[in-house]
Amino acid sequence: MSSTKFSIWLRSISNYLLAILLGVLLTVGVYRVSPSKAAPVPSTDSVTPPLIAQQLLNPQQASNSSFVTAAVNRVGAAVVRIDTERTVSRRVDPFFDDPFFRRFFGDDFSTQIPQERRLQGQGSGFIIDNSGILLTNAHVVEDADKVTVTLKDGRKFNGKVKGVDEFTDLAVVKIDGTSLPIASLGDSSQVQVGDWAIAVGNPLGLDNTVTLGIVSTIGRSSAQAGIPDKR
Repeated sequence: MSSTKFSIWLRSISNYLLAILLGVLLTVGVYRVSPSKAAPVPSTDSVTPPLIAQQLLNPQQASNSSFVTAAVNRVGAAVVRIDTERTVSRRVDPFFDDPFFRRFFGDDFSTQIPQERRLQGQGSGFIIDNSGILLTNAHVVEDADKVTVTLKDGRKFNGKVKGVDEFTDLAVVKIDGTSLPIASLGDSSQVQVGDWAIAVGNPLGLDNTVTLGIVSTIGRSSAQAGIPDKR
């Protein structure tokens, strides 16, 4: 081998060896990095989540301290279901008294049409006094011939409408019973916008239903809500 070729071959071998040596040194250097110099890992233990997040993360604790559950347990038994029946008179259409119509169907056809019909309704109320006084909406018991009040424990009573205020849509009903649960009236002047509002009732006959919302405003008239004949 000539000296020139030998020099080229030696230079190539040297370059390969140098590249391998650098690779080994870099690899060893990476493995020998001290852990204290590495980027710190955020600790999740030091972060305190908000209260709502804590309740979501701890459902058992949240359920034990739920103010909704406490409110329902306190007054839920005093919320009643009200079933009503009323008689509605049916006005005979003057068309049936038309001589031309009577000529074909007879004079007694209009008298065969029922003049009255029975309508049923449902609603909710709550007992405010252990003597059997309860409040409900006026439209629930309006013109009712029969009022049946059903308690959460299954007891049923005949109710008597004692008074109705259509302007405020409130009515007072009386039942005769003993050991009646009551829901005491609060002070509406203490209500503030943003307060929690818990509704307990029997909508559409679905007994013991609970919903939750907030007080969106106070002092708003019913006329602003499109009901001008109410307060």
